[in-house]
Amino acid sequence: MEEAALLLNMALLLIVAGACSVISKKLKLPPIVGYLAAGILLGGIILEDFWIGGAEDTEAIVGILASIGLVLLMFCIGMELNLKRLKKTGMFAVLVAVIQVPFMLLGGYLFGMMMGWDAVVSILFGAIISGSSTAVVTAVLKDQGKLSKEDVETIILVTVVEDVVQVIILSMATPLLVGSSMEFDSIIWLILVIFLFMAAAVSVGILLVPRALDWIASKMPDEILLVTALGLCFGMSLLSVWIGMSMAIGAFLMGVVVSQADSCKTIEHDITPMKDIFMAIFFISVGLEIAPQGIINNAVLIILMFGVYAVLKIGSVFFAYFVCDRPIRISFMSAVSLVAMGEFAFIIAKAGLDAGVLSEDFYTSVISAALVSMVALPLLSRNTGRICDYAGEHAPKPLISAVKKAEKVRDSHYAKISLSSKSTSGRFKEKATRAYLDVLLIVGIEFIFFFFTLDMTDFLHNHMPTLPYSACYTMVLAVNFVAIAIPLYDLIKSLKFVEKVLIDVERRAEARGHGNLQRRSIRFYKAFVRINTWTLVFLIAFSILILVPNNVGLWEHILSMIGGIGIILLLHAYKHREATTD
Repeated sequence: MEEAALLLNMALLLIVAGACSVISKKLKLPPIVGYLAAGILLGGIILEDFWIGGAEDTEAIVGILASIGLVLLMFCIGMELNLKRLKKTGMFAVLVAVIQVPFMLLGGYLFGMMMGWDAVVSILFGAIISGSSTAVVTAVLKDQGKLSKEDVETIILVTVVEDVVQVIILSMATPLLVGSSMEFDSIIWLILVIFLFMAAAVSVGILLVPRALDWIASKMPDEILLVTALGLCFGMSLLSVWIGMSMAIGAFLMGVVVSQADSCKTIEHDITPMKDIFMAIFFISVGLEIAPQGIINNAVLIILMFGVYAVLKIGSVFFAYFVCDRPIRISFMSAVSLVAMGEFAFIIAKAGLDAGVLSEDFYTSVISAALVSMVALPLLSRNTGRICDYAGEHAPKPLISAVKKAEKVRDSHYAKISLSSKSTSGRFKEKATRAYLDVLLIVGIEFIFFFFTLDMTDFLHNHMPTLPYSACYTMVLAVNFVAIAIPLYDLIKSLKFVEKVLIDVERRAEARGHGNLQRRSIRFYKAFVRINTWTLVFLIAFSILILVPNNVGLWEHILSMIGGIGIILLLHAYKHREATTD
């Protein structure tokens, strides 16, 4: 690679990116829009012959610099996740992310299946749209000042938690991206290695790295602290690549570890200029993959993707805020303020493209939809108040009435629960959250079995050829029921506690003579409790038999289901015996 090629390519990339960013800023759009536009301009409009050294040298240069940009970007995102601050003030943000991200994943998956995409592509689309851009959302909200400082900080924290969830999604998507070229036992091994790597990186890193960095900060100049932190960042990225994960995950994990050091702010301040330059090149490289003709050819799909993303994001975040007892107006304005696809949209899409899972047209459409969302966010966010007022005046009256009634019922229940003892109120929130997390865990387990039941069966049959296929299927199905036994049992216990508290508060309200609403509520809860607990168990078991692919006969189904339910009964008996003994 000639020096002239490197220098001209760098100059061309940064000058065009700077010019596009100036225009973007004049239009009150985030700089990322300018970087992406520069990539599209350089990749599709400027002639390839203009590049000194040819396209191959340019691709090599941009690829290396973009990788550095990705590592630094993820390292800085990880440093934003201060676990101490999150533990103190971030519970609401965690709840919003935990509630709305599964809705985004499910909505994206269902949209993909409706479009005729295969399951892996549909899952990746759900993962791509599940997050929002921290950089874009922060820039837009601070520039417009429509929300209070506290609300803005909450929204930014929500985007940070979404990043964490998307790191987990990207980690778990790794087997899907390579699954077609690996044996089942290799996939299982990869999943275990990923889990152990992430757990060890965070736990061991938090014990050692912050102390080491704080010692260096107290004894050495700041540049030595920066060099050491960057060395750890790239070292963790290398380990991540060695075990088959994206380098982005390793950089993010080290960022989380470094965030626990008292010297984190110094590192973050010193690394920001370097991160800004290489991050710009990363987004330019994303734009280089997009052909202008591809945007024109896929214009309808791009608009459709953006529409699905915007509806799902606004609806899921609004619902999460509403459930968490926030005013309707603040819920709507906060939901609209998150309509900008996150940096992980580009990272996950690039990973899918490099793995050959996503096509060029799909990649172009997703990145273009993300670009549209970034352009649209300032316009939407600037007019959220007007949109909210217009909706309140012109929405169908039945819809307005339903929303007001739902808000009244929610406020009534929260008020009555708050009148309970502090311990009961706290346990109610804890049990309700655990029930929701148990549901997510059960869905996650079934997701694994949905995709890998046939591979598990083949694996068993290959290692135990004397067993017939039906017996192998039965064993896998039994493992499925055993795997969900503990979260299902915990779900049942949590729901029972929630039901008991709700009935108690409704009875107290009825005793005070607060009207027919409470009596109707009591009848509803009593009817809900009368449903035998094991009806829920059989319902979930029956759903597994229908949804998870298998060719097991009726009796094998029944035996497997009885075995799984037997595990739950044993757990119930054991817990009851423990409670009696105590």
